[in-house]
Amino acid sequence: MRSRLLFLLLVFPCLLPAQVFMRPVDNSAALALGGAVVAYPGAGAGLHNDAMPGMGKKAGVFLGSALPYGIGSWQSVHVQGFMRLGRQDGIGLDVTHSAIEAYGEQRFRLIYGRRLGAKFHLGGSADVMRVSAQEYGNATTMGFGISLLASPLPGLWLGVRVQNPLQLELSDAVIPTVLRVGAAWEAASTLIVLAETEKDLERPVQIKAGIEYRPLQLLALRIGLRTEPARLGFGAGVKVTNSLTIDTGAEWHPALGFTPTAMVVWRKD
Repeated sequence: MRSRLLFLLLVFPCLLPAQVFMRPVDNSAALALGGAVVAYPGAGAGLHNDAMPGMGKKAGVFLGSALPYGIGSWQSVHVQGFMRLGRQDGIGLDVTHSAIEAYGEQRFRLIYGRRLGAKFHLGGSADVMRVSAQEYGNATTMGFGISLLASPLPGLWLGVRVQNPLQLELSDAVIPTVLRVGAAWEAASTLIVLAETEKDLERPVQIKAGIEYRPLQLLALRIGLRTEPARLGFGAGVKVTNSLTIDTGAEWHPALGFTPTAMVVWRKD
């Protein structure tokens, strides 16, 4: 464990002068699906597309935590919530916190989603991002994102999200611009197949894929894979009541090991 923490402490300072605000650990459902959730139909995987609050769901809250690479001193938590404003629109809030001994990040994302047609949704977000490092001090900046979610054919969903399209800079550090393009196919009422590509202008393209299977109404089984480097995700969700679900997920990194996660979800459809 100490060797992995030392490795990460060495890596983060090397990255800080060039780029800050790394992607936080995904929630349990998204992590288990390999992160391929930008086109996920509905609220089952959280607020990964800004258009989701406009899909007509009444309200929801996601509370989760992770233990990145099994390092007990690494704090990683997230809180997400959304509510419908009217028949055609809704708002959401996404708060994440990730910190190790020498480095920490917090993100606050205010989301607005709107239904523009029976099969087309548009969303946007305003972000406040804060980073702190022992050797570099503290810094805060703002960004924004734009998302689209559409269903051109029955059972097929397409999703696009652009985060920080202007590639803002904070002092000498670059806030990464990230483009995500994905698809979700509801092959049956019990099966969803997902695929996605993600491109950060400072990093290689990531390819993601995931499958969600519901053998029972109360149980969801998930498996996923993403590249750069190749990482395997898996997990499950159990519906406790009509509105309460408990999700677990994990991802295996070939060099750093497992990242287990857990999440409690309350939704009112």
